[in-house]
Amino acid sequence: ESDGRLRNLLGMVAPAPAAETGEEPLLRGIFEISKRSCDVVLSARRLRWSPILPESPTGGTGRGAGHLREREEIIEMKDVFSVKLKRRRFVGQKKGGTLLGITIFKCLNKEDNKLTDCAIHLNNLSEDHCHSWFRHLKDILNVTEYEGHALSVLKECELQAFDGVVCVGGDGSVSEVTHGLLLKAQMDAGKDTDYIPAPVRAPVPLGVIPAGETKR
Repeated sequence: ESDGRLRNLLGMVAPAPAAETGEEPLLRGIFEISKRSCDVVLSARRLRWSPILPESPTGGTGRGAGHLREREEIIEMKDVFSVKLKRRRFVGQKKGGTLLGITIFKCLNKEDNKLTDCAIHLNNLSEDHCHSWFRHLKDILNVTEYEGHALSVLKECELQAFDGVVCVGGDGSVSEVTHGLLLKAQMDAGKDTDYIPAPVRAPVPLGVIPAGETKR
């Protein structure tokens, strides 16, 4: 465990240096992205990575003088709407399976102000490594983990600080988030939450990205 070289080869979490932007890095580790080993750094605001280049016999990197690092790629966490563990499963297998890494889903802007999505695959076979990253990503994204979680989160939110709320899930998640928004609006207006003949309008809009288990 004290061997830093072994830790890096296994992709275990290593302390990250202070980011140039002044952000505090939360995690740093090694993942395979687009079939290349990459140095990946996660902060509360962004995920960034750059390929790891082998050293040449002369002490430089394998691409010749002046190529000390390839271009760093960055994802703003505000553009990420979902994250999941990536597993290989047999036909008909619904749970378990071989862990392959983490998949991050990001919104992309297209023409006419339309949105599409893309998936970024962070591949690493270490269960401990992936679960540690997955927990931090879920904390940043406010991923709900049980029935009533969204309701409890929304009751504590200052909705005026946000431009809107987007729910990624099925009918149950959408219903719970809608209930939470209306309940919080009633609470902020000082209205009775047990009997609501005329609900107070929520101060922010609600967007829905269908992602339930029966989505086709």
